Amino acid sequence: MNDHTVLAAGGSALITPLTGFLLVISLCFMLCLIAGVANDKVADFYAAERSLPTTRNALALCGDLIPATALLSPIGTVALSGYDGMAAATSASAAMVVLLVLAEPLRNTGRFTLGSVLATRTSSRAARIAGAVTTVAVCVPLTVVQLTVAGEATAYVLGSRTPGTALACTVLGGLLIVTFSAFGGMRGTSTIQAGKALLVLGVVTAVAVTATAGQHRTLTELLAHAAAGAGGPRLFHAPGLRFGDTTTGTLDQFSLCLTLAVGSAVLPPLLMRVGASVNGRSARRAASRATVMITLYYGAIVLLGLAAAAGVGARAITADDPQGNSALLLLTNALAHGTSGRILFTAVACAVFVTSLASVAGLTLAGAAALSHDVYAGALRRGDATDGRELAVAQWAIVVLGVVSVLAAVLLHGWSVLFLASFATAAAASVILPALVYTLFWRGFSRTGLLWTLYGSLTCCLLLQVFGPTVSGQPYSLLPGADFHWFPLRNIALVTVPVGFLLGWAGSRLRPGTPAERTAARRAETTMLTGAR
Repeated sequence: MNDHTVLAAGGSALITPLTGFLLVISLCFMLCLIAGVANDKVADFYAAERSLPTTRNALALCGDLIPATALLSPIGTVALSGYDGMAAATSASAAMVVLLVLAEPLRNTGRFTLGSVLATRTSSRAARIAGAVTTVAVCVPLTVVQLTVAGEATAYVLGSRTPGTALACTVLGGLLIVTFSAFGGMRGTSTIQAGKALLVLGVVTAVAVTATAGQHRTLTELLAHAAAGAGGPRLFHAPGLRFGDTTTGTLDQFSLCLTLAVGSAVLPPLLMRVGASVNGRSARRAASRATVMITLYYGAIVLLGLAAAAGVGARAITADDPQGNSALLLLTNALAHGTSGRILFTAVACAVFVTSLASVAGLTLAGAAALSHDVYAGALRRGDATDGRELAVAQWAIVVLGVVSVLAAVLLHGWSVLFLASFATAAAASVILPALVYTLFWRGFSRTGLLWTLYGSLTCCLLLQVFGPTVSGQPYSLLPGADFHWFPLRNIALVTVPVGFLLGWAGSRLRPGTPAERTAARRAETTMLTGAR
């Protein structure tokens, strides 16, 4: 039992977060059941019949961009590494700039999965299959990471850090998510994501105001107190505290910022969310509003990180969790005085829980859509599948992906899953981004260039990640006792993003598109300019 839990307020305090969790689960399940009644067609299940209002879609986009790791990890990173953490938070908020550029042309394609968007340039089944492979390669690792973090955070809030409790919370969370995704589809997950965004924005604002309203009346005072609690201003306010001030450390920090800035914007759930907009203009407006929300969110996250460094201290945070993921809960617990404090802690606990549920539900739905719509209906049935059959395949795919992710999270419990998060986000930046940019904006992009981008860049990401320090050779590695790494960077996007763009260009130049592909490109360009229902 950890002293920094809600149980510190007394045994009866456990009732409050448990009650909050049960209310959240009941509400989410009810919303998914209501939404699932209308999911009798493919367009309903995958894209909510492309009828999501702009504001609701903006909130859902904001929710998609705030997974559990983006709620817990950045606060600890800012508290422990100062300047480096603030740079990472700024880069994460910059991801919306990329989405703003892509949102309208993406929606105008009239497609809602990566494989189907890429197939606008070629009728080849290989494009759909490659898109599905990429989607699953990104979604499954991220799902495992989210489940692991969610299980540990939920066990922490309930007052137990034992492996058995965390595993039970992970399994329970996974089963709930499978249920929500299978019943709710896009309409249900959008409703949960929108509600989650409102809850998280309200909670981080409340904690930030509470934490800074006392001693830290100005930003200057807050920065000074944070630096005093985290090693002094010379280290805290200068780059290099997280990765070191060596050349390798500087490149690693830049690579991380690049990953967050471009990888977060093209994750498969976001692409599906854009496809659920009413039209291209609505998609662009939703992305614009989500940009404002995300910017405000990460501004509050930086304030919370500084408040955690000042009020809790880097030493206490590191002693409780070397990765800093418990910084938000430690800060909230330090502020939890009296009934209002317990209510605030419960609100934070519920925000963490619903964030985990919503994020994994979106990832699972995106992965299942790739398997059912791109592989089954598009590649195997060649567009000949009935709506009922495709929906059944999608729901079974959700179950399979959910079970596989839960099993992987259970097997990796107690191990470092940093490599999974690094690989998945880098793959999105290095594989999905080049493929989308070329597909949407370059008429000369060919089938060969597409496949080189998808498979070549994905292979490059896998090789560099496996032979990097996140897998072996360091205390934080998956296999700390082994050392077979030769690539020095933890974050690989600095190399793999240029490789992805280069492979797409080289493949298209060496083997240009056929006349049929060029005709498809002109047709796709016309559709993107005029819009599609």
